[in-house]
Amino acid sequence: MIGSITGKTSLCKLSFCLCLAIAGSSCDSLDVSVRKLDPAADRGDAVYHLDLSKTSVAQPIEPRDKVEEGNKFVQVEITEVVNPKRYAISFAVDYQPSSGTKIHLGDFSPYPSDNPGKFIVPTQGKLKNGGAIVLSLLIPDKIEPGDALKVTVKRMKILKE
Repeated sequence: MIGSITGKTSLCKLSFCLCLAIAGSSCDSLDVSVRKLDPAADRGDAVYHLDLSKTSVAQPIEPRDKVEEGNKFVQVEITEVVNPKRYAISFAVDYQPSSGTKIHLGDFSPYPSDNPGKFIVPTQGKLKNGGAIVLSLLIPDKIEPGDALKVTVKRMKILKE
């Protein structure tokens, strides 16, 4: 399917360039790109990106999360860490109810600090339906201007065990 889309796009680009050539214009700067479909997007699995300018993300608790009594953990899966200078980083996980103050659930740190992985934080029995899980990137070291620090996180899960 992707191959046929790419082929049609190339054909359309060629046809468009021919039309411009006949009209006396150039198509050197024409940029026609095909957006690749992300299979995770079809399943509803969000991917979050945290960096120095965006250090926090709030994931709404949805009915599919099935918050029930006995849910013990929030699982955070970090899929990629760009941290070439290996700055010490950690993450805070909070629960923000629909109304009321934020409740701190816990913290974790990848080790080494550029290591992706799955991490769990106890819910302490405080999660309810509604509200949001808030993940915050904490950077204790002073970051030099121009240094890279980026983290990619999958949609957080609520686990019974």
